[in-house]
Amino acid sequence: MKEKFDVILERADKRNDFYKLLYKMTGVCLLKGLRLVIENPFSPLHFLHLNFLEEPTIIDTNRQRRGDYFVKPTGFWFFNAQPTSGTSYQTPKKKLIIRKEKCGAASGLCSEERSMISPDYARNFICDFILGKVQKNSQCYLEF
Repeated sequence: MKEKFDVILERADKRNDFYKLLYKMTGVCLLKGLRLVIENPFSPLHFLHLNFLEEPTIIDTNRQRRGDYFVKPTGFWFFNAQPTSGTSYQTPKKKLIIRKEKCGAASGLCSEERSMISPDYARNFICDFILGKVQKNSQCYLEF
């Protein structure tokens, strides 16, 4: 039991160090007018959602629609920038389920693969929300 508590306390310390750096970086960007986009898993009970400066600018509830391996709800915070709006939809090259993937020994609860964004998702997100670039796999909508 002591070993479990030691691991939990060590992870809490690492998480606290991460959040301190995140707040410092965000503060510098806000004060200097630098553009910043922060990506983090999203849950209504997640620390960033409950304690951060504001709500996420974008919540992507299903990353597979833009070509990622996992559904994984993800929040994106835009500071000193406004997201563009695009609709690059793509079927992922492979679909994975988080609960069925192995936990990583070095990275804690999640394997590195579970934490990564696929190259297709990264390209589609950047084109849709940062560059505003229409791609060949974009979906157009008629507005009535």
